[in-house]
Amino acid sequence: MPEAAENTAKANLNGRNVLFIAYFYPPTESTGVPGSMRTVKFIRHLSGGDCHVLTTPPSVSADKDALAHLSQPMNAETIHRSKSVDVFKLLLRLRGNVKKLLRKNSGPASHGATTTFKSSSDATAPQAQSFSQRLKDFVYNLCYFPDQAGPWIFPASRKGTEIVKANNINAVFATGSPWSGLIVGYRISKATGVPLIVDFRDPWMNNPFHQSKGKFLDAWSKRLERKVVEHASAVSLNTQPLLEEFQERYPEQPTSKFFVMPNGFDESDFANVPQESARKSHNDITLCHAGFLYGVRDPAALLNVIREVNKQLKTTGSKKKLIFRQVGDIQLDYNIKDRYEDLIAEGSLQLDPPQPYLECLKALKSADIVVNIQPATRSQIPSKLYDYLAINQPILSITPANGALGKLITQKGLGEQADFDEVEKIKTILNHLIRSSGKPFAGYPDRQEFNVAFIAEELAACVKHLS
Repeated sequence: MPEAAENTAKANLNGRNVLFIAYFYPPTESTGVPGSMRTVKFIRHLSGGDCHVLTTPPSVSADKDALAHLSQPMNAETIHRSKSVDVFKLLLRLRGNVKKLLRKNSGPASHGATTTFKSSSDATAPQAQSFSQRLKDFVYNLCYFPDQAGPWIFPASRKGTEIVKANNINAVFATGSPWSGLIVGYRISKATGVPLIVDFRDPWMNNPFHQSKGKFLDAWSKRLERKVVEHASAVSLNTQPLLEEFQERYPEQPTSKFFVMPNGFDESDFANVPQESARKSHNDITLCHAGFLYGVRDPAALLNVIREVNKQLKTTGSKKKLIFRQVGDIQLDYNIKDRYEDLIAEGSLQLDPPQPYLECLKALKSADIVVNIQPATRSQIPSKLYDYLAINQPILSITPANGALGKLITQKGLGEQADFDEVEKIKTILNHLIRSSGKPFAGYPDRQEFNVAFIAEELAACVKHLS
């Protein structure tokens, strides 16, 4: 475990004041940790100016805060919280009140009255029902447009405009997803004339996990992204492939507008993380994944090989055993407990529920190997990669070589990589890791390139240039 960087000068804003638009900020549930930490890491390493954060009210109570180990403020920042105005919930409440009123005012049915029902053979009934459902879906999607944070846009925009005017803000930094945060930053910048930096932690368009809201709203999202990018003074992307994608999509924009700021790691998060108390035999070799496993993030390829390798170890008389430890929720197309009942029974598969961020770090630090399970995404790199680099443990990534993660691993030498269908390659990697277990790990020479202490300097330089 690396110690915290000593005597590292913080990135100096030279008197500039920044407003961060961050929908996720502590306290937060586990799903909000990556977004929260993006902002937290930057704020920790900025000096020489005032930082303000515009965010939502706490989404969880203090006892359920996934980042409960962090104390606020992180670095003397001022935190402003703005509530959402949920129009859809208001509509539902209004509909309920109208129904109650109608029931109250309607008398009992008259004696002998008949009720007419549409025949199931009536050709218009399915069409009417289909139109009604489509209308309901459209209203719902409109109320939560461009995402579930949509109800936050207008109250946050008003609040943010007031903050800018009252605090001599020199630049607005808006991070997304959710994309509503970028729209908030856009509206504040338009209203005040303050330069806007938009920060894409994920692709808005061409996102492989995008769920369509219908042609009209999808097209509207596309136009909104263009408006935000064209208005912004600078556009931060968290990976080089995502930067290249934006430069291709917006060739009319100066290439200098776009720059890369990886998610990175903050060594201060890891300096005092203790290892867990002993929970395994010295012959056990633990592979740990902390985070949500769902859909195409399927550990089956790795688990199948672990099963096979462990059988081979038994036949050779070896006392060593591979263990895969999952910390976090699982939502796959099959029941993992049923399919891998044998691995669970022998202790080769350990399933832990979601844990606070600090507990996840303890689990990762205590593992022999840390694991990424990432499908072939053109521009996305899981944020956990940077936690793994901070821990400085051997990394195994089950991911295609032609995806963003696979390319970065190859370019920077950040551990072992195998595709989901490369069974023999996974087996070879695991056998190599078994042979090298117990030996000192040399680390990754290029890991400091992803240290937020240095990445924050890019942000400070951008703020100073724009203001």
